[in-house]
Amino acid sequence: MEIRIRAAGESHPGRRRRMNEDAFGFDLDRGLFVVCDGVGSNQAGEVASRLALDTVLDYFHPGVNGASGGSSLHRVVQKANHALRNAAARESAYSGMCTTIVSAHLDSSRMWIAHVGDSRAYLLRYGALHRLTEDHSLLAARLRSGLQGEAPELDGVLTQALGAGDFVVPEVTSVQAKRDDCFLLATDGLTRMLSNSEILSILVASLSPEHACHQLVEAANRAGGFDNITCLVVAID
Repeated sequence: MEIRIRAAGESHPGRRRRMNEDAFGFDLDRGLFVVCDGVGSNQAGEVASRLALDTVLDYFHPGVNGASGGSSLHRVVQKANHALRNAAARESAYSGMCTTIVSAHLDSSRMWIAHVGDSRAYLLRYGALHRLTEDHSLLAARLRSGLQGEAPELDGVLTQALGAGDFVVPEVTSVQAKRDDCFLLATDGLTRMLSNSEILSILVASLSPEHACHQLVEAANRAGGFDNITCLVVAID
């Protein structure tokens, strides 16, 4: 299947924060897309997100030694974790810095997703929005275990983040890409502000990836903009 990829991203500090600790980037030639969210409760979150992004963009090599796109993503996300740990060991100002990451690679006609933390990937297909990732957070773990009831103190408490430990286990999934698919990678500054139905309506009504990103960021800011807001939209034609 011959396909054409269009992509765009947008990032905004939000309405409550002066510094933007999110980062995003993509490379259409390699079909590589990355969104990172520096953990705000730790120092140097903006350094962590940028270092993770740059590491993935610089060192991702699809299909090395016959590896699948998923294996290549898994390996480079682990490399980003090592880069953060090494930087923190060299520079005391970076001690404890962490970031989430959600990355995607279009390998022929299959989209591979690798993530750590609570930045998410979604797929818009045939007018329906499908979430492709599960948050690595205490709240998500509680819900998966079947526990009911409110637990606001668990909201945003991560069980995995790049830089938080010497080892990280990226979660990798994949989906066969189809024409007219639209993929969304986003930080929690967007997904906490907008419901799935709001995200869906904006993506469906958007004229281009650029338009979709702008409308999503504007909507998240109107809803409160409590955190940095970043999204990356990939359209498959």
